[in-house]
Amino acid sequence: MKSSPMTDPSRGERIGVALAVAAASLWGTLGIAYRLGVEYGASLSWLIAGRPLLAGILSLVIALARGARPSKWSLLIAFLGLAPLYTVYPLAVSEVGAALASVLLYTAPSWVALAGPLVLGERLSAGRLAVVATGIAGVALVSIPGGEARVTAWGLLLGLASGVSYAAYMILARLAQLRGAGREEVSLYPIAISAPLVLAAARPTGLPGPVDAVFAVYLAVACTIAPYLLHTKALQLAEASRVAVVSLVEPLTAVLLAALLLGESLSPAQLAGASLIIASAYAASKW
Repeated sequence: MKSSPMTDPSRGERIGVALAVAAASLWGTLGIAYRLGVEYGASLSWLIAGRPLLAGILSLVIALARGARPSKWSLLIAFLGLAPLYTVYPLAVSEVGAALASVLLYTAPSWVALAGPLVLGERLSAGRLAVVATGIAGVALVSIPGGEARVTAWGLLLGLASGVSYAAYMILARLAQLRGAGREEVSLYPIAISAPLVLAAARPTGLPGPVDAVFAVYLAVACTIAPYLLHTKALQLAEASRVAVVSLVEPLTAVLLAALLLGESLSPAQLAGASLIIASAYAASKW
């Protein structure tokens, strides 16, 4: 009899890890898609708005098919987490490039480590403070001009704001699930709710063109819905801590693809800073 992931835990764990790698790799193409879209003539405003609009429709269909309903948590996560993230991150990519923006996005675990004791009642330990200090040191290093990445104060602020928004999403999602909220309430419905908020913030003009549509579809399907479904399945098959560590493939994918496809490169100091930020994210994922 053939084994299945349910009857063979080790096989299920391997499949879960592979799915997590696939999800992280797709998320790692997010900044690349924004940059390439603009280079091929797409409107950045339509790319910013198009991703949550299309992904929101698909999310709504999936959530309704599962019989789930939105809640106050869906609203909070959309307003305080996803809508700011969907709006700010593409602007960071436009300002400092896909590689550096992705690295700054991954300061999120450090912000979670810092805010966890205040919001989730978790213990503030020396280890948490060390994680935050490591992340801050990494940001300081990536802030040093050099390489092909453009470093501006506004770009760094946008990148850090995307990390804070991502951290807000993670904290609120965790808090909601501790209070009994379902996965659809914290993941699918917030995408749909964030769509009109992002549209109002991006304020695209005119109708989207063919290039806008092609890249918006990719951003919605390949960078939002598909990795979400893969990541969710990975969490069902593999340990959450292992999935969290594997998810660090995302910034590495972004840095590699940015160098290959966009000609972006980081200086030695920026690479050292990126390593510190990824190391802090790894340490945070072990809790």
